[in-house]
Amino acid sequence: MTNADEPGAAKAESDEGAELAGWVVPQLDYPTFRIALVAKVIDRMSIRRLNERGELSFAEWRVLARLASAPALTVRQIADLAWVDRAEVSRAATALEKRGLTTRKPNPQDARTPLLSCTPKGLSVHADYLKDRQRFHEELTADLAPDEIALLDRILKRIAQRVVRLNSGQSAEK
Repeated sequence: MTNADEPGAAKAESDEGAELAGWVVPQLDYPTFRIALVAKVIDRMSIRRLNERGELSFAEWRVLARLASAPALTVRQIADLAWVDRAEVSRAATALEKRGLTTRKPNPQDARTPLLSCTPKGLSVHADYLKDRQRFHEELTADLAPDEIALLDRILKRIAQRVVRLNSGQSAEK
């Protein structure tokens, strides 16, 4: 099988010659540099789409999405799962609670850190937004074959594992 015979190869070959502003920066010719570029644009697109709906900020969506998939979490747990800082999570959680989308209750393990959870209204809003967020991510990967999506995911996971190790101060050689 030649490269042209692979799923998605014809599309990939036709796009290779297309210029992308800022894609190539001398001495920063790294896929990880490009991941940061793409991630920034995806964040901007997400923020814009959420703003168009007018109900949730991007930070609020991240908190609601994490809480909808767990019975109860602390601010720290949400921040760790979403890879964001606790202050952002705390502000978003407060805003969601004021609108009746989340609730907080005492944490039997640590009285200083309440447990947050979705209300039925919050779960309903999450389900509605989830459909749009799924369509958005499907649009982003529409030019990729299923095996390419799986490969990209495996590669990104390996990079993410390395980032976590480096960020936590562990040896880069592990």
